[in-house]
Amino acid sequence: MSAIPQPLLAASMVVIGAQYSPRPDAKQYSATLHAGCTRLMSDRDSITCRSSVSDLQTVFHLEIFNLFRARSAQLESIQSTHQFRALYADFIANQDFLRVKRASLHQTLPPPNISSQLQAVYRGWVEHETRRRILVAMFVVDTQHSALFQRQRCYGGTLAEDSLDLPFPTSAETWDCSDIFTWHNLITSQEAFSLNELSPNLPSLDAFQSTLLTCYQFHGFPLSGDPKPHTPIYQPPKSLHQHTICTHHALALSTHTPLHPLLIGASESWLFGTKITDETTWEQSKATLREWVASENATKATWHATQLLRLTFQSRSDFPQRETVTGGYLHDLWCLYVAALVCWAYGYGRTNAKAQPESVTDTAEVAAAEYLTAMAVPDWKDIRNVAGIWAGHTRGLLEWVRSMIGDVGMGGLLNGAEDVLFRLAEGESKLVEF
Repeated sequence: MSAIPQPLLAASMVVIGAQYSPRPDAKQYSATLHAGCTRLMSDRDSITCRSSVSDLQTVFHLEIFNLFRARSAQLESIQSTHQFRALYADFIANQDFLRVKRASLHQTLPPPNISSQLQAVYRGWVEHETRRRILVAMFVVDTQHSALFQRQRCYGGTLAEDSLDLPFPTSAETWDCSDIFTWHNLITSQEAFSLNELSPNLPSLDAFQSTLLTCYQFHGFPLSGDPKPHTPIYQPPKSLHQHTICTHHALALSTHTPLHPLLIGASESWLFGTKITDETTWEQSKATLREWVASENATKATWHATQLLRLTFQSRSDFPQRETVTGGYLHDLWCLYVAALVCWAYGYGRTNAKAQPESVTDTAEVAAAEYLTAMAVPDWKDIRNVAGIWAGHTRGLLEWVRSMIGDVGMGGLLNGAEDVLFRLAEGESKLVEF
């Protein structure tokens, strides 16, 4: 198994890695390289779950960039690519290919003292586990993207019993283990190889496992405005990884927020880089927002939004070197942007002083901290107790989120986010009322 990645895979890794580079031209280079990789991949034959691991990883890397950082930010660009959808469908249709059965695993494992055979089994396991983890990652991306942009899922099934028995990835300790004898001990003690085998009382989960379970719980939930959500078939443990807690709040926020009307209203009739010229859509969006800000859903969404923003705020001092602080993922700043808009709309719909923003004498960071501290209530129902005083004080919060987006120098979906947040914070928006 070569340690040197294939050229296209290496290029796709650079596409993602350049997004975290401090070089001023890194993101432009990343976008140009992504376009080139996409053209080359489109010339490949159909890629299936049995294709080379490097091709599978390349498709996944390019899809992540396409969804969250691509140069174009038009409505059509927030849809998954055909190549990703086809590969994901093939994975779902061939889940049996990826199953690991405890009995068969133990039969194939040689005694740990036969190192040559153990090494061969280990190499085969790495490739098979990589495919399993790619399917899990595709499921996570599909779930998060459908929720965060309120679009149709690639996988449209519900999580009824036995409808989607996803692989359960090995722990980070097992996956990162380089010593084959230690790996042998870890893999033979693994308790679950699929989600249906999981016990509700797992002692601890790493970030990847925890994210999978969080998305698995939410995958059966409808988008905002659909019928009542399904009851989750699995309740993740309370001691989630911090990054997964942020994912939980972002997904929960999306189930209570009419995202498209919110984006149209806040940006004065723009949606994902496309100008909404239909007057009826504009008026309907404002009417939806008026109804939403007075609803229970808006209160729930605001509670999740403030939870997410506060976690981000508190972690900045812990991870000052990171450009994003909710996990370093490419979608982090989009989540923060939407959370900030939710807080703004909730407060905007509850204050009479819409013409002028509240005055901010302190820095944006201090004002944001004051707002988030005041809104730090244990339950969503308690938001109403502080909303009358604090809900409209979002100027500092908007400026703080805008500074985070500006510091990173994002493109694509967040091209116009800075301008939107600036107009809302400074009271220069032409949107007089919903």
